Amino acid sequence: MSNKLSKQLQLDYSNLLVAIFELSFRSGIRAKDLLPVCIRSLRRAEIMCRLKQKAEYGGLVTAALVLDAWHRDRRYINARGMPKPLRLFGPAPSVAALVRRQKLPEHASDVARHLKEVRLIVPCGNNLYRPTSDVAVISARGPLVIQYASRALLTLLETVRQNASGSRNPAPLIERVAEVPDLPRSEIKAFTMFTQAQGRTFIRTINDWLEARRARRSSWRSTKGTVRAGIHTYAYIAPKRRRRAQ
Repeated sequence: MSNKLSKQLQLDYSNLLVAIFELSFRSGIRAKDLLPVCIRSLRRAEIMCRLKQKAEYGGLVTAALVLDAWHRDRRYINARGMPKPLRLFGPAPSVAALVRRQKLPEHASDVARHLKEVRLIVPCGNNLYRPTSDVAVISARGPLVIQYASRALLTLLETVRQNASGSRNPAPLIERVAEVPDLPRSEIKAFTMFTQAQGRTFIRTINDWLEARRARRSSWRSTKGTVRAGIHTYAYIAPKRRRRAQ
């Protein structure tokens, strides 16, 4: 590896870590608390690299599955196709019962309570709750923000790693970029609206395909023969980088 490439890689990794640390600080995590986490993570990465193990994260995925089911399951939508208001706990119909239908390892009451805490569901009177959206969009400060960012980064890196490994079994996963270096600022609003509309249709189509093929198992422990699969898309608007003096 040339010295120039080595320095560029150092810069790229540094920028990546800076972005992660900045997000952590903005979420209320202090530097002195983050340092031991980094040390433990380095040790875990070394172990996982040797054992070829993969970490799984459940909270955000569970929230997304519950909200999606609330907008799909005929038992939980009204005649107009809108989600029915539900009580938080108890037998069906309730938020906790909807969580239990997903056959996931988290305790249903804990998930229902957490959805309320991060305002993915809100009260609508008579001790009933409704979802704020059919997708898990996190805007509040909290652990789900960090989890969302870490999951996005992890899945992107795993896709790049698999595609760059040279193996064709399984076939390469889609990983593409559409970018121009000189979009006029006057087009930012139009770009935002266009990508929102196209992205929502794209994600809904993929989600329909995945949901139709989910394994129907009686217990979350019966995971043999299944994998976690999905697609992540996002838009970005970035300032132009200044050219560095040669």
